[in-house]
Amino acid sequence: MSTTTNFKRIALVAVAALGLGVLSSVPTNAAINADTFTLSAATAAQTTAETYTATSATVTLSFLASTAGDSISVTAALVSAPAGGTALPVLRLVETTTANVDTTVAAAGMALAAGKQANTASNVYAGVTTSASGAKFAVYLATAGATTAAPVTVGAYVVKITPAAVGASGALQASVAQTLTINVTAAATLSTTPTAAASTVYIQDSSSANYTPTTDSVVVASKATGTPRAWVYVKSNNAAASEVTSETITAEISGKGLLQNRSGSTTGLVRILDVKYGETFTVFADGTEGVGTITVKGKTSGVLLATKTLTFYGAMASIGAGAIAATDTKVITPTGAGNTTMVSVFALDAGGNKVAGLTGGTDLIAISDSTSIATVAYGSYSATTGYGFIVTGVAAGTANITFANASTLAAATIKSAAFPVKVGSITPASVKVAFDKATYAPGEKATLTVSILDANGALVAATGSAYANIFATGGIVADKTLGTADATTSTGVTINALTQVATYTIYMPSVSGGAIKFSWTGGTALATANQVAGSTTVTVTDSGAAALAAVTALATTVAALRTLIVTLTNLVLKIQKKVKA
Repeated sequence: MSTTTNFKRIALVAVAALGLGVLSSVPTNAAINADTFTLSAATAAQTTAETYTATSATVTLSFLASTAGDSISVTAALVSAPAGGTALPVLRLVETTTANVDTTVAAAGMALAAGKQANTASNVYAGVTTSASGAKFAVYLATAGATTAAPVTVGAYVVKITPAAVGASGALQASVAQTLTINVTAAATLSTTPTAAASTVYIQDSSSANYTPTTDSVVVASKATGTPRAWVYVKSNNAAASEVTSETITAEISGKGLLQNRSGSTTGLVRILDVKYGETFTVFADGTEGVGTITVKGKTSGVLLATKTLTFYGAMASIGAGAIAATDTKVITPTGAGNTTMVSVFALDAGGNKVAGLTGGTDLIAISDSTSIATVAYGSYSATTGYGFIVTGVAAGTANITFANASTLAAATIKSAAFPVKVGSITPASVKVAFDKATYAPGEKATLTVSILDANGALVAATGSAYANIFATGGIVADKTLGTADATTSTGVTINALTQVATYTIYMPSVSGGAIKFSWTGGTALATANQVAGSTTVTVTDSGAAALAAVTALATTVAALRTLIVTLTNLVLKIQKKVKA
């Protein structure tokens, strides 16, 4: 054996001995035991407006330590990202269990809600050895180098969260790295596409620098030029109701009228202009009457945000032209409550456009043909109902109201058709009770009508309250038990302001037929001659008689059918004989 060979053998023995010595120095028990490392979900969702949320995925670490201060580290790293994506994962401490994070001292270290950037380990130190220690981290994406800036690029980001034993703590027993896919979508609140449903565009007939309207005005304006006639307030929002300030808004008017940016006169009067979010533009007349239609849309997106219209008018050429309307068509009373009503009329120009701006009572006058029955005076103007005049009842009768451009019909060059207003008496003289039919089926619905008449036999007017003592005590009483019915036993009667009568719903008996008598006695509110007993009778068909009638009718039908069958049979026999012959 050569010297060289001996030296090699000695070296091998030495190495082997050294290796055995190292192996014999490993502890018999590792410091980390019963360790777990779990991910709440394999996927998570995040938007370009979010970082950490309550729905962020979480990773939970738990272990038993042999010595207080034994620790496991947790590190998050980005495995892959969509093209252009630069966001990196962040670990946010959300919960600890007898553990300290990034320090062995409980009062220091990583605080709850603190974030740790990618590729930076968070050490979880055991606080005790008598129970498991652990921590929970939320995992989310943030712009590289930050923990609170949302990702910009949408797509799928794959994140790897890795646990590892720290220092002399020994090897992990069961914990392995977890993989999480975070799908980033565009945040609705950051969308730059407006929608009509969430945007606000209002047209107004008045202006204020700090005005925030919530509805449209009905704009009817003079065709005269030089003065703003309407103001349009614009705010474009996306589907999440967030402001879309990055897109210019385009407004265009067709038909009549011109536009100008409210912020200045630099645009002049134009048919189309651009405005910014929250700006207001004005509408001017172009000197002609008619309708102007304004469309407001996103300049880049082309989304139609709103369409608004307004009317420009010229001089009054007609009144009403079929547009006269009573806003309250009740019969009014001569005095007291309910003795006024409002009638409204539109003034129209030569093109049939509604005319505003007239002075009621001067430019437009209402004339009563009988001031002893009703007087009339100007009330107010409304763009939706026109010029309103208040009619006041004086005495029972009918007054015809005519609208004109002068105080007398003889002097008027423009006038309307007459509108009749009836003034009813409020002094009852008699009462009338009637049903809508004379005969009813068992259980059928009936309508009972009570009419209060004045001395001339006309219906009295509604007073806003009940007419007292129309009936004596007991009111109207039936001599048989009825089905469900409105109460008719009151001595007072409240009449409807429009129909001038009172109605009651009654259901006839369902088990018995025959005549039912309804009786009453006139009350002290009526003329003495009418304070007498009265009655009316209706008939309810008998259910047995009705059944018998139905059976009889059926028998008649069957007999007729039998006769028809015999006739048809005889006809077929004759045809057969002819065919055989």
